[in-house]
Amino acid sequence: MSIDRKTIDVYDKCISEYEKLISKELKDANLDIFMKMIERNGKVLDLGCGTGTASLELLKNGFTPFPIDASLEMVKVAETLLEIKPKQISFDEIDEHDFYDAIWANFSLLHIKKNKFSDILKQLFFALKEGGILFFSLKRGTGESRDKLGRFYSYYEKSEIEKLLEKASFRTKTFSVGASTGLAGEKENWMGFFCEKIR
Repeated sequence: MSIDRKTIDVYDKCISEYEKLISKELKDANLDIFMKMIERNGKVLDLGCGTGTASLELLKNGFTPFPIDASLEMVKVAETLLEIKPKQISFDEIDEHDFYDAIWANFSLLHIKKNKFSDILKQLFFALKEGGILFFSLKRGTGESRDKLGRFYSYYEKSEIEKLLEKASFRTKTFSVGASTGLAGEKENWMGFFCEKIR
């Protein structure tokens, strides 16, 4: 499994705190941009769906989301929110080919070890239809470490990700940056990539 077990355990144990944090967040501007890039009724893999809030927005706007998460407690909460049943699977269990019109991976791929990132990009490439859109967000910085809750994170700079995307045959269409306070209570800088499968 590509996801760190200790990280999943933290999400399982802190599900109530996570729900409270998500409920206070403002409307996600990146999700709005993402939805404008894909056709209505499009099939969207919600990768690391958490409590299902992005999938709910996708449903409301005429898309067909496929929510997945490695945390059982997250999947349970998402199931109560959505009219569809999320799957409890890890990133490396994605085995579809040319199936999704888009993939939404908001603050989920940052839990993958750096030496596994290229492999996951390949899986996402094969899961997307030609011209499909991939969005993912990561924390800015260098190296790998755990936060004070014990969650594993990989940190990247923009140039580092651009090289990996080019190698995986993704073209960056647009890019966003910001800063937010997460479950650990620390404000951190992040970046988001809106990419297109180019061949």
